[in-house]
This record gives sequence, structure tokens and C-alpha cells, in this order.
Amino acid sequence: MRRAGHPPARPDRDLAAFGFAGAVAPVWPAAGAACGVSAVLVAAERVHSGAHYPSDVAAGAVIGIAAAALVRAALRLPWRRVL
Repeated sequence: MRRAGHPPARPDRDLAAFGFAGAVAPVWPAAGAACGVSAVLVAAERVHSGAHYPSDVAAGAVIGIAAAALVRAALRLPWRRVL
């Protein structure tokens, strides 16, 4: 449990779980759905145990999914040779 006066920890597990689910889903939708369910369960457990506030978990989910989308978009950019 979190002690009073201490800021909550960063939602690293949530960010990684949602980021992985966001990266897998476009390539393999069935596995992405399974990863998404597990990411939601991880997030719910972190809130239930008092490790994070719901807003921390939501921010971790948004950042993880956005990071996966940015990486996928960066891989589609036309790479130009720098002279």
C-alpha cells in the first residue's frame, strides 16, 4: 500500500503492457486482443492493490499505445540517405 505523503510510482508495467498490446494488435489481431485483456487486468490489479491511481494507469495506457503507434509510423517513413 502507498503511504501518505509519497507520490505514486510511475506506471511502467501498465505502459509496457499497453504498448506491447498496441504493437501486436495491427499485425496479429487475435494476439493483440489477448494482450489487451491482460494489459487491462494488469492495470486493474495495480489500481486495486493501491500501487497507482486510476489516472496514473490511464496515462500509462495512453503513452504506451501512442508510443507503439509512433514506432509503427516511423517504420513506414521513407528513409532518405543523408549526404
